Amino acid sequence: MVLGEGGRGLRRRGFTPMKSDQRLDISGVVIPFSLALCKSTLAPMAAGAVLEIRLRDLDTLQDLLIIVERSKDNVLAWEKHDEYYFLWVQKGPGCQ
Repeated sequence: MVLGEGGRGLRRRGFTPMKSDQRLDISGVVIPFSLALCKSTLAPMAAGAVLEIRLRDLDTLQDLLIIVERSKDNVLAWEKHDEYYFLWVQKGPGCQ
């Protein structure tokens, strides 16, 4: 693993899907709806659960990395595979 662009999160080399509890595809969903959709999907999940997010837009990925960095949730990893970015976020303890 190497540091991701901008130093946020971990970028893994070679695509290997990470185990996740739930998946969300926001490819084609525009900002700010994509960010709201991620937040509303993550909110009811249990602490420690992992959300896999699939998206195409690098700007949205960077925004998500910043938002998660400022929250109690954790970016486990992100990577690019073909035209998609994949981001794995672990729900933090006590997050609503």
